[in-house]
Amino acid sequence: GGFEGALGFNRLSILDLSSHGHQPMANAEGTIVIAFNGEVYNAFDYTKELESSGFRFRSRTDTEVLLYLYEKFGIDGLLDRLNGMFAIVIVDLRTREIHIARDHFGIKPIYWTMAGTTLLFASEVKSFLAHPAFRAEIDDSNVDEYLAFRFVSGEGSLLKGVRQLRPGHRLRVRADGVTVHSYWQIPDVAEKLDRSDGETLSRFDHMLRDSVESQLLSDVKVGCQLSGGIDSSIVSLFARSHFDADMETFSVVFDDPKYSEHSWVAQAAAAADAHSHLFTFTSQFFFDTLEQATWHMDEPLGHPNSLGIWLLAKKSRPSVTVLLSGEGADEVLGGYTRFYYANLRPKVSPWLPLLKMAPKIGARLERQFGGNAVDSFIAASMFQRPAELLQIRPEADVERVMLRRRETFAEGRGDHLSNCTKYDMQTYMVNLLVRQDKMTMAHSQENRVPFLDRNLVSFARTLPTRFLVSDSIAWRDARMRGTKVILKKLARRTFSDEFVYRAKSGFSLPLERYFADKRFETLMEESLLPGMAARGLVNAEAVRRSWKALPRSPRGASETLWISVAFEMWAQKFLDQAA
Repeated sequence: GGFEGALGFNRLSILDLSSHGHQPMANAEGTIVIAFNGEVYNAFDYTKELESSGFRFRSRTDTEVLLYLYEKFGIDGLLDRLNGMFAIVIVDLRTREIHIARDHFGIKPIYWTMAGTTLLFASEVKSFLAHPAFRAEIDDSNVDEYLAFRFVSGEGSLLKGVRQLRPGHRLRVRADGVTVHSYWQIPDVAEKLDRSDGETLSRFDHMLRDSVESQLLSDVKVGCQLSGGIDSSIVSLFARSHFDADMETFSVVFDDPKYSEHSWVAQAAAAADAHSHLFTFTSQFFFDTLEQATWHMDEPLGHPNSLGIWLLAKKSRPSVTVLLSGEGADEVLGGYTRFYYANLRPKVSPWLPLLKMAPKIGARLERQFGGNAVDSFIAASMFQRPAELLQIRPEADVERVMLRRRETFAEGRGDHLSNCTKYDMQTYMVNLLVRQDKMTMAHSQENRVPFLDRNLVSFARTLPTRFLVSDSIAWRDARMRGTKVILKKLARRTFSDEFVYRAKSGFSLPLERYFADKRFETLMEESLLPGMAARGLVNAEAVRRSWKALPRSPRGASETLWISVAFEMWAQKFLDQAA
């Protein structure tokens, strides 16, 4: 039979805003059709080569370059040449196959499922709800992982049969079925390149500047997302030199001074000589947006501060269509404390039997440095410890969750630290990228991530450990001095030590306050708890108890409670209303 199907596309125009850029786009013979979401920053490096091969360009879009690269080099030849973010579908009527691909790091999401004999694929899971053959049902086997980590890693999802295409993977669809192929892996480097500190720093500096410059490519207005942390501050600083007039930065601050990064944002904006916009996050906004943001997210709002990105996108969209952000720096360059501890481990473990006897700190050291190195690293990013998980879901199978996570970890073939960063890039980072994409695209805004430039990441993978994390315990703020070493060195050229080495805030919301709010009480009693009880996936009584105990609970308890709350809100939208 012929090709039966439909390609739908709603375009956010960034390059060549004319009708020439419209999609889906076909080649001259009409035998190859492409639809492409994203931005490929090196696409125009190939126009001369393609023109000399006889291709005639009708537009100034990266889409058309991709189309001809595929025609000339095939699917792997195409993907191998791209540096950027993308979800691509190519229908090849000559070979009667369809290719679907997701970018190297997973900056752009793509999902697929089989509804009967029909293949459905989309950038958003909610698209599937419109198909009569699709049934929205919970995938029980992924609930434990969500509750433990706040997201489902790999290709699974919370909905039965719905799969995320993994970063660096592509799908081939033929009459006889669908196959998944890995076309690229985050590099593991056996021999780290040891250059001098000065040379390493200057190469890194150049590569980051080049990446920022290439990602400013646009026919619409670009701005910077500025959290006040060093990642987004450096991106803003490096972007500044490419703006003639005002460069605009956008930041979210809280009405609660305890949570506000206001002074850091002001310092960074001043250093970048930027026109700074501040948007205040209020409890009113929190309650007004929860449902809508959950709908756009396609999965539970595992990170409540995703609402901060929503606010930022909503408020900055009238001024800019594209925002640069600092996402990816922590995973690529070793910015989390868990990397520091993973590296410190060999130093500490011989002393553990002795240290364990220390009052108060003994148990914490045992948790940090006891047991197996891989398991202890995986557990470090859990948001709900096994004991807490079993309270709200007695049937939870923690060992099965760990097994799946270990498989991902085992894809790393380098030294322990480089396997740790690779694991985080394949799990935690993908989840952060999805929420950036969903929260900004909900407002037709594009989020770009200069730290995830292919050249920059390949370079970072060759760096000896000391450029990422140190194993020194000499300083009082050793954890902050000992993470993301090379980036902090770069930041110190511009910013004070106080700015560079301050404790990571992670942009947390005043959740305790929201949980104690009358509006939340109503939501919980009238909707969420009854919903949980009826659904039977978590123990509603146990959730109620932990909610009531919050005022007396240790810090972080509200983050744990949030996981069940976000899950139920999502289930009501995607399982109940969809049905």
